[in-house]
Formats: sequence, C-alpha cells, structure tokens
Amino acid sequence: MPRQARRPHRREGGDMTAEDEIRALHAAWFKASESKDVDASMAPIAEDVVSYEHEAPLQYRGVEALRETCRAGFENSAGELRWDIPDLEIVIRDDIAVTWGLNRMWNREPGKPAYQLWSRGTRIFQRRDGRWQLIHQHVSFPCEPETGRAVFGLEAAI
Repeated sequence: MPRQARRPHRREGGDMTAEDEIRALHAAWFKASESKDVDASMAPIAEDVVSYEHEAPLQYRGVEALRETCRAGFENSAGELRWDIPDLEIVIRDDIAVTWGLNRMWNREPGKPAYQLWSRGTRIFQRRDGRWQLIHQHVSFPCEPETGRAVFGLEAAI
C-alpha cells in the first residue's frame, strides 16, 4: 500500500504554504490515476508542457500529446492502477517549484499477480494565474550500460 503524501496544513489565516499546495496537487494526481480519470490527471498540466516519458518518442510537447499517452496508459492497465512518490522532495523559489523522487507504480490485473515498477521522476511547476501547473516532466527507468536496455524489477530502499 502506498505511503500517502502528507496532508496539507494551513498557515495562520488559513492559507496553505506553496509546499503544501504542491503536495496536495500530487495527492490529487495520485487519486485521479487510481480512478483512471484522464481529465483530473491533466488538470495541473500546462498547455505548453514538455514531457520526457518512459516510452517513445523522446519528448511530448503540449497537453494534448501528454493527454493521449496518459489515456493510452490507463487503457492498457487493466484492473487496479496506483502510483505515488514516497520520497517526494520539493524546492520552491518564487513562482517555480521543482519536485523529484522515485515513482512507485503498480498494477493488479484480474487473474494475474500484482506487479510493481519503480522509475525516476523530476517535475517542474510554475505558478500561472494563481495555480501551479506542470511545465516540464522527466521520467525514466535506469538502463544497463552494457546493453542499453531498461532495467525493471528494482526495489527502492526508501
């Protein structure tokens, strides 16, 4: 079971801190993925996002390109799907937030054993029109230098 992102707290006066807003954004993102809700998953994505995903091509430009890969991922994941970032790190300076950590993804398809994958992820958000939007993402699997092939089945020591 994933460790949940820590619950946002409010500063005096009721306002969330920028870090709390980013953590709440991630928590909503995780929940949207569990229900395979493409629209909710795309809510924090900027129109001009550039994303380096796990699969080809090398980059996706624009929210619609990313929407399509997200939709395909949900459709190809029969059964229960979850992801989280147990070791989520956040650095915020003014209107830019950088996050990174190890992505833990797992799927439980009917009649099959559950499986888990770990990958690396770095995300950059910019506050635009009062809300945080993902402007860049880089996710990757480690590779075996001798073969150039992605390595799966690694366990993170978190």
